[in-house]
Amino acid sequence: MANSKYTVAGSIVTKVFDIKDDTIAYWTPEKMRDAISLTTNESENNNKTRNAIPLTTNKSGNNKTNYRTKRDRPVKKSNFNPYVPYGKLFFHNTGDGKDYFCTASVIRTENGNIGLTGAHCIYDQNNNWSSNMVFCPGFENGECPVSIPVKGGSVEVVNGNYYYDYGMIKFNYDQGKLQDKTGCFDWDTNPGDTVNDITVIGYPINGEIANCKKDGSSLCQWSGSSFRSGSFRYVPINTGSGSSGGPWIRTYDSKSQTGWVIGSTSASSPGSTNSAIYSYDEFTKLINEASKL
Repeated sequence: MANSKYTVAGSIVTKVFDIKDDTIAYWTPEKMRDAISLTTNESENNNKTRNAIPLTTNKSGNNKTNYRTKRDRPVKKSNFNPYVPYGKLFFHNTGDGKDYFCTASVIRTENGNIGLTGAHCIYDQNNNWSSNMVFCPGFENGECPVSIPVKGGSVEVVNGNYYYDYGMIKFNYDQGKLQDKTGCFDWDTNPGDTVNDITVIGYPINGEIANCKKDGSSLCQWSGSSFRSGSFRYVPINTGSGSSGGPWIRTYDSKSQTGWVIGSTSASSPGSTNSAIYSYDEFTKLINEASKL
């Protein structure tokens, strides 16, 4: 169902990233370990651009993690399946020259190679696009078992800034549809004001999620209810830096890896994390434009 209250407010812009032959090789275990968690700060939000993009300089600090990265070659582990519809997203910021990470997920589309993440993970406040982007589905305990290059991305821009803090990425996957390999999440742009049974997924280095290692290398999740207020949806917990772009999944089934994405982590403060309210018009246009890349 379309959400008629929130529609496309600006223009959808896209960018084909400069994928080099050494994009996979660029992400050495050391670079993945030292990548900085990207975060936003809710106190910086305003009603004009709905964006807040200060970058954290925190690092995971875990120098002993055994990082591995192989393109489409799973790490052999008992009962370990790296092909899941969520993972860690690594990228290089062309503005400050630093390496960062966010969280991303694979969503169901006709194209089959589209992912959802935070707009600030794709495009920053200084009009800089990310580059050297790779997606690691099933990233866990510091291991990137499968590296999928990202071909490009799409965001909505108003006056030089992204308007709502979510965007689409297109995977450079040459073996068909990645969603057929990893599975994917369905999506819903009109789930209602209060939504129970929500699971938030991410790779935080801090925050308030209980029983979470908070090392940026391990998947953490929180379950509860989300609430709508104005242009935002909230959950009553700070999910932490590094969870940016992570999906908010309604009726998440961890065994089948299915559910409906109704939000994605944008900004947080003590006791609260928000997501933009998805506009059906914007969401579908972002998918369509990313699909063309």
